[in-house]
Amino acid sequence: MNLYDLKNELLLLNNLIYFDENEFLREKCADEKVLKKIIEKFEEKLETISNYILEDQIFIYGSIGNLNRIIGNTTSAIECLEYAVSLSEENKKIANIIRLGEALKYDGQHELALKKFEQAINMCTLDLNYTTLLDFAYQHKGKCLLELGQPIMALDNFQQALSLRQVKGDSSLIESTLKAVKFTKQYGGI
Repeated sequence: MNLYDLKNELLLLNNLIYFDENEFLREKCADEKVLKKIIEKFEEKLETISNYILEDQIFIYGSIGNLNRIIGNTTSAIECLEYAVSLSEENKKIANIIRLGEALKYDGQHELALKKFEQAINMCTLDLNYTTLLDFAYQHKGKCLLELGQPIMALDNFQQALSLRQVKGDSSLIESTLKAVKFTKQYGGI
């Protein structure tokens, strides 16, 4: 299977991924067998990774890391995402830092995860060319704070994300953040 087809399979996963309200809105997959098969297909690409251009290598490692996080293989997720970060520049680096923060959070390393989200926020705010991922950094930082029992700080981050997403005008992102705000208010008694 070529990389283009594999990218299309990732899009199909969107129908199987959901946010589990019983686990602080963590991403879960309704069919882990399908997810594991896609991970295997990506891992097969590692055998010939040197044949791919750098951008594709980053995509492969980032995807393996992100998908492993969703099914709870946090050690593999962290390793792949750290490598993707080391290869990356600019927006791809920020995206993979956010993903790494999520993997660290899933691994129970919340304080380190917060540092990664802060790093992403700082990178986005220092260079206006990279602000497109700022809402994601705030959203994921908020979810991490929520897991740490800090609903007021989480809500502040969700509000930051919501403001940015309203400017973007992406209804699915706005809906995701509104769901996080609602969940936080219910969970935190706010």
